[in-house]
Amino acid sequence: MNTASFATPLHISLLFLTPSLPLVLAFMLAVPRLRRLITILAPLTALLAVATALLIQPGLELEFDWFFMGGRMGLDHLGSRFLLLSALVWFAASLYTTRYLQGDERRHHFWFFFLLSMSFNFGLILAQDMLGFYLFFALMSFSAYGLIVHRRTKEARQAGIVYIILVMVGEVLLFTGMTLLANKMANIELTTVAVTSPTSLSLSLILLSFAIKAGALPLHVWLPLAHPVAPVPASAVLSGVMIKAGLLGWLRFLPTGLDISMPDWAALFIIMGLLAAFYGVVIGLGQHDVKTVLAYSSISQMGLMTVMVGCGMMLPRLWPQVMAAISIYALHHGLAKGFLFLGVGIARQNMDSGIPRMMFWVGLVTACLALAGAPLTSGALAKHGIKSFTHELPGMWSTLLAFLLPCTAAATTLLLGHFLFLVHDLKKKQTVTPGPTMFLAWGLVLICLIVLSWIWSRQQRIDTELHSVIGIWQDAWPILVGGLLIWGLKKRGREFFSVPAGDILWFISGNNKMAALWKLVLFLRKGEPFLELRKLKLPLDELTSGSRQLEKILKRWAVVGLCYLSLCLLILVLLIK
Repeated sequence: MNTASFATPLHISLLFLTPSLPLVLAFMLAVPRLRRLITILAPLTALLAVATALLIQPGLELEFDWFFMGGRMGLDHLGSRFLLLSALVWFAASLYTTRYLQGDERRHHFWFFFLLSMSFNFGLILAQDMLGFYLFFALMSFSAYGLIVHRRTKEARQAGIVYIILVMVGEVLLFTGMTLLANKMANIELTTVAVTSPTSLSLSLILLSFAIKAGALPLHVWLPLAHPVAPVPASAVLSGVMIKAGLLGWLRFLPTGLDISMPDWAALFIIMGLLAAFYGVVIGLGQHDVKTVLAYSSISQMGLMTVMVGCGMMLPRLWPQVMAAISIYALHHGLAKGFLFLGVGIARQNMDSGIPRMMFWVGLVTACLALAGAPLTSGALAKHGIKSFTHELPGMWSTLLAFLLPCTAAATTLLLGHFLFLVHDLKKKQTVTPGPTMFLAWGLVLICLIVLSWIWSRQQRIDTELHSVIGIWQDAWPILVGGLLIWGLKKRGREFFSVPAGDILWFISGNNKMAALWKLVLFLRKGEPFLELRKLKLPLDELTSGSRQLEKILKRWAVVGLCYLSLCLLILVLLIK
């Protein structure tokens, strides 16, 4: 193990224990006598990651020769910010889980996948080489499957199937793209990636693979299916933290250290990001489950972060500003969305009347206003971070974003207003009475949302216009428009259209021309119905019989060996210079 010259034993220990300690605790759950102790220690492991993000100065990097063909772990400025966000949300979610799943017979299964996902999430942030990043990214993605299907209901299994199919496709694309990229590099360190010009094919594969995790259109369908069925703490980390792994992947694997403009990719990212920002709101208004509405809100907000990445692609000199703005926006969105998801869990339980209920609604409305970008909130800081560089874009792009960004704030207000009305009408469940740990975790996230975003914004000096009358009015009028619109619609009793979660899948299922795609899904489900596909006139009996016969063939060792050999030969061909 090689260390940086300024590393102390404390720094080395923190860097090593941050991803490894949750992993050790996960496997210790196999000992029944230790389970209660582990659930107490789980929040402390996330707190250790918070200490790592705060105490270790960016620039520290360690090399572990024994780890996975040699690995490098460390913290740069971007990783430090993402680690702080992730650690705070994981800490709040784990503290919340100790009470929320108290009566769940399968809570130890949840803790196992929860700790695994936490460990690998921290690992991919700390990884400083391509192979380590890929390893942790893949393991985190597969571990999250256990969080989604925890309830073992039909809907949970269906959501898990959609998620795991997209994950497997994404991993294949990422590995292939990384292999092509590594063929042009002297080493596989991420610092080298930033100054390497990728080929069109490798760049396409890598960007597409991370788009799945980031919930970009049209690969977003797993998010609205997974959130309603997953436990509340799982939804908090899925939306608050794990989808940011796709965003971090884009920033790690793009040539941000070179003065290379990618106008075609930039235009695609900006257009698709804007489409996602409005599409998430439109489809979210057609939802009647509070967690599904928040899922579409995440799709919309991730669209704005996609726009920021596109701005960096268009003008490479903007990358320092873009990364600073993305860091603040990701922190703001992750904390706010984690707070709202945890609030849904509290709203579904019995609460005392009076001050606790008033405090609950004050907190919920505050987080919604922050997400919408209300004046003097973290959302306003994040939006001003975007405005700080969009005016430098050429021609129509600057004009287009200047017009549409306020519209996205009004649209977000409309969607979150719909969310608040749904929470107000939410039927309470007689499962677990919210305990002190749930309220403590919930409150800590709100405090961090208010404090940390302001600290970072002052460090980046993007808050100069926030206190002016013009700046406050620019932030306020979209909120007023969206708020008045949703209030008027609800008061008149107007009901929005209804769209099933997983929108695109639903539209496809109603189109017999796409029956071939659904036959593939049915095969993967061994002929079982998926999203009410019984309504389609498909030859299920014939399909089931054929799928079973094909399954028997694929189970033969000769076929498995041939497939493995073919994969190895393909990798060798790609590695040939």
